[in-house]
Amino acid sequence: MVAAQFMAALEPNTVRAFDEYLREADKQMTARAMQAPAAAGPKEGVFGNNVGRSAGRGMVHDWSAAAFVLGGRKAAAIAVLEDFSRHGAIYPEVVEGRTEQREPGRTLGYHRLRKKKLLEVNLEVKYQLDVLPAAAGRYATRTAATEIVEIDDAGTKKERRLPPGHDHGFLWRLQTYWTLDETSEGLWMEVRSITLTRDVPLALGWAVKPLVRDLPRESLEAMLAATKRAVLQAR
Repeated sequence: MVAAQFMAALEPNTVRAFDEYLREADKQMTARAMQAPAAAGPKEGVFGNNVGRSAGRGMVHDWSAAAFVLGGRKAAAIAVLEDFSRHGAIYPEVVEGRTEQREPGRTLGYHRLRKKKLLEVNLEVKYQLDVLPAAAGRYATRTAATEIVEIDDAGTKKERRLPPGHDHGFLWRLQTYWTLDETSEGLWMEVRSITLTRDVPLALGWAVKPLVRDLPRESLEAMLAATKRAVLQAR
């Protein structure tokens, strides 16, 4: 009953604002992929590039993170990132994953996601992962969510797919970039995640704010940590 009050609509001006932001970010990341790796590696940790930036009736969340895996190898990380069928066993938010199509430089995948923070959100997401032109020895990708569908009353007889853009607005757009640099000591992993959510309604901020403001960062941290564990296990 409470969740029913949160319904939101993705408006054209919000889409335009996000697309404009994403175009600039994509230019940065495609250029970044071609740069030679820094000898000292990036700074480890999680960093906010734009946190809750207004986009019409929506919000842009742009986070980056980096970690070093001692003894890690690039091939092991690539095997994790490109094989969506393994993600249900690796990533805590992924209930089910599968690889739907694979060809050189491109992978299409699917996730059934469950995100929970005060409220529970269930989503079905389709992705297109593209390997980007990169500096020698570097691996870089862009993963764009091509379809995001929220599942209402998930796991019950009333389960239904809500029309994209006419749902609770907890995830409307998602694009992720990975950069991998292998050294003699191990593997540097960098990830940047850019998402679009609804804004925070004043009357319902107590419930909506934790989902739209906190989850993008927490999801990124969990994804990087889980990838690191998988690479360590492969080692």
